[in-house]
Amino acid sequence: MAAKKTQKRDARSLPPGPMRAPLAQAAGVNNAEVCERLENLVNDLIRRSCAQKQFELTSGNCRSKECQTVQVPKIVPCLRLRWGDGPQDHLETDDTEVLCITVCNPYSNVVLKNFTLQLVVTTASGGAVPNQADGTPSVIIKPSFMICFDDIPACNPQKPGQSCVSREVVMINRGAIPGTYKIFVVYCFEACFTELGAEVAFQVELVAS
Repeated sequence: MAAKKTQKRDARSLPPGPMRAPLAQAAGVNNAEVCERLENLVNDLIRRSCAQKQFELTSGNCRSKECQTVQVPKIVPCLRLRWGDGPQDHLETDDTEVLCITVCNPYSNVVLKNFTLQLVVTTASGGAVPNQADGTPSVIIKPSFMICFDDIPACNPQKPGQSCVSREVVMINRGAIPGTYKIFVVYCFEACFTELGAEVAFQVELVAS
């Protein structure tokens, strides 16, 4: 009986109207999903209500009813690799060296968000690094995957070159063959622009009541 009373009380607490059904079906669904469903529902309700209005003025990019694609600008971050605690601290064939990887944002009007980096070491010809006797590569960098830099802030014109984020990794060389090696960098980020629009967009006329 107690369970039935609770069920009735919960049902009475739900608001009437279109939001009632999504809320009633929320049992076992996490709050984030319920809120997303409600937002989609009310956005659709408002859109439909506005579409029934009789008069319309337009402003801005309303010419096409088809989806458009914005031309993506070429955004290239600045990458820096540094090492060496002294002038004679070279990368040796048997060595453990701390490397600093720095990502800088040279642009003043964009934030590089959720910047992640992957590193792959190869030989000079782009081949796989030879293994040691135990099967371990003779040259490795750890960590090499999912190096997270978070957000790289926009460049400050008053302090150029300082919108940078650095991370440390370790290069471990064991019985490596002397010579040149390449470090391939694969990175991903979201470009977040801040745009401001201000204009006289609409002109309406009031008629006498």
